Amino acid sequence: MGSGSGSGGGGSLLGLRGNALVMTFTETFGQGILFLTSTFWALYVLELGASLAVVGMLSLIQGLIRVLLQAPVGYASDMIGHKKLIVWGGLIASFAPITYFFADDWVYLIPGVILEGFTNTVLPARQAMFASAVEPDRRATAFATFHTLFALASTVMPVLSGLLLDRMGLLGGMRFAFLVSGSVMLLTSVGRALFLKEDLVPEDRPQGEGFSFGRVVREMFEPVTRLRALRVAIFGSFLFSLAVGILTRYSVVYAVDMIGLSKVEWGLVAGGIGFVGILTRIPVGRMVDRLSRRTSLLVSYAVRPLFILAFTFSTSFLMVLVVQTLDNIFGYVQQPTLEALVIDVTPAREIGRAYGAMNMIPGIALTVAPLLGAVIWESIGAAWAFYASALFSLTAALTIWTFLGEPKRDQGGLP
Repeated sequence: MGSGSGSGGGGSLLGLRGNALVMTFTETFGQGILFLTSTFWALYVLELGASLAVVGMLSLIQGLIRVLLQAPVGYASDMIGHKKLIVWGGLIASFAPITYFFADDWVYLIPGVILEGFTNTVLPARQAMFASAVEPDRRATAFATFHTLFALASTVMPVLSGLLLDRMGLLGGMRFAFLVSGSVMLLTSVGRALFLKEDLVPEDRPQGEGFSFGRVVREMFEPVTRLRALRVAIFGSFLFSLAVGILTRYSVVYAVDMIGLSKVEWGLVAGGIGFVGILTRIPVGRMVDRLSRRTSLLVSYAVRPLFILAFTFSTSFLMVLVVQTLDNIFGYVQQPTLEALVIDVTPAREIGRAYGAMNMIPGIALTVAPLLGAVIWESIGAAWAFYASALFSLTAALTIWTFLGEPKRDQGGLP
């Protein structure tokens, strides 16, 4: 397999050019529109006669589809090309909201949940195509720009959704939102088909080479087994994902029940974090491009335990706001650093597989960590869930400090 010219020529916008620009705008609209319905999704499921256990089951189904197919899809993207998977994955996923629109009982949501899984299942192909089109010396900035625009959608859409439900009621408003979401996703899929340029030409297999499950699995994880920097980065990300996942669903409970914040105050904290994220992601990405990848990951992982402990000792709304905001700003360092590091160390023909492993292995941690957090919370005490999170983050930092050498930024992303 060789690398094509999908990066495009001409100028760039904050490191974005060619396919990366097309991906940024189609993803912002095509995936960002899902925030129009995701905020009130659980209420819609309950309205259709489900229980809270069913809501959890549907989320688990979608999460497992998303996580377990990351590595196979990354492998497929390197074998058959990126554009096919991106276009067809988006097209299939666009029918999920339409399925939700017609559902009159929660059971009929299950096909839509499976279809929506394709939204993030093809993420390795999207990341690989995006990666091949960004400027080499502005990789972290380009990823941060993408996430900033996506954060704008995640900030605006829930507000519009709330206004819509206020006006039309829960069922009517959600069904209208599903119709809009499906239409936008369908249009952006057409846009990807028209404007994306395939950047990877599949390599012909030797004639007579039959299918071998063992060979496919070996090839699927071949970049990880061969590249030490990738193994270390993924293991560090796995530990950090455990640290984040343990607290994902429980920080609000601790803030309200233990610290004494009102639900309105916690909503203001969440809104403030989102707003600050929009303002700081691009400067953070620029900083990452100036620093080494190793230093950036160390900063993100090593500082977080301090903010976790500070949160447990907070006694007021202002303290929680400051601590949570700073925690998230340092957290923004991790994602563009990892995404840029993958390009730094991985040949272009293997980037899909590298991203597949990078998404799958930490994704497993994010899937199981909330259960671990609940067990710690209930068996030892609420604060101990936060202490465990701090310990996992500190271990991730020690892993990077001990085992990760600084990759050469010009050695990856090549055929």
